[in-house]
Amino acid sequence: MQQYVKGDRVLYFDSVEKEYAAIRDGVGLVDRSDRRLLRATGADRVTWLHNLTTNHVKSLGVGDGHYAFSLDVKGRILFDLNYVVRNQEIWLDLPACFLETAKAHLSKYIIMEDVTLDDISDHFVRIGLTGGGLKSWLANRQAGQVANLPILGLSVMTVDGVEMDVMRTDFCGVFGLELFAPQASAKSVWKHLVESVGERAVTLVGDDAVQVHRIESGIAWPECEITEDCLSAETGQFGRAVGENKGCYLGQEVVERMRARRVVARQLMSLTVAGDVLPKVGDDVCDKEGKTVGKVTSMCRSIASGNPLALAYVRSSATSDTELTITSEQASWPVESAKVVTSSH
Repeated sequence: MQQYVKGDRVLYFDSVEKEYAAIRDGVGLVDRSDRRLLRATGADRVTWLHNLTTNHVKSLGVGDGHYAFSLDVKGRILFDLNYVVRNQEIWLDLPACFLETAKAHLSKYIIMEDVTLDDISDHFVRIGLTGGGLKSWLANRQAGQVANLPILGLSVMTVDGVEMDVMRTDFCGVFGLELFAPQASAKSVWKHLVESVGERAVTLVGDDAVQVHRIESGIAWPECEITEDCLSAETGQFGRAVGENKGCYLGQEVVERMRARRVVARQLMSLTVAGDVLPKVGDDVCDKEGKTVGKVTSMCRSIASGNPLALAYVRSSATSDTELTITSEQASWPVESAKVVTSSH
């Protein structure tokens, strides 16, 4: 099978349309090596992490998890992460692009606390499974209990005789799982999944189809919508990333002030664009008077609608503007419809 690659990532294996269809209706197999895993141990690990992230930690039981941001003192996002509680440890799952930032930031706040932070990324090969048919696929493999996991819940699953941890993570907007395959068994697990046939068949899915589906779903992505320039309330992920009535944590004062006032300078929006030519990331979003009111952060051609689709940060004062355009140095494209992104998973 021919692969179309960029750097060390596969953009697509066969066709983006076929792989998108697997996400929508079937089961897609996704390389998740762009994620890293830290482990926090020690008697103070729960309180320590609770004080450094925007979501609840103390209320979680073993096998439970949350999505959260880690902020600086000005309330700006340093990185986003998933964390899940295990016996005597907490796993911190985060994008590879934020690994060094996370290690430096978190380590700085281990002073007198009984906490040890280890990078265990190389202990596993990360394999993603996602798709509208995944729950049926799990039932056919006698793994129905995994299909009932809450978001970021942790369980175990056996593939080709190998038992491994599995976490629910709907990373591109539909039901999804992440398998933590031990390094020694990873090749056989991958081969077993790829060679599955019949009701157990899976489709190899590259990054392009994942990106189309997550942009359609309005999911903010690291280094696109999640950057050090962003505030948590701007991202559209506030509802799932920021716990209500949570005790003191770094950056909380800014977050709670924005929550109380219900006002942010800009908001993440999903923009459906007219025309056949795709605008580019970084292009301006302009209001009806031609003033720049935002920037495109992600762009794709929606397979669901056929239209160009953008995610963009747009000034709150312009989010109700019915005559937005996306403008580059060469061209301008009318925005057919626009909606503010809100977290739904």
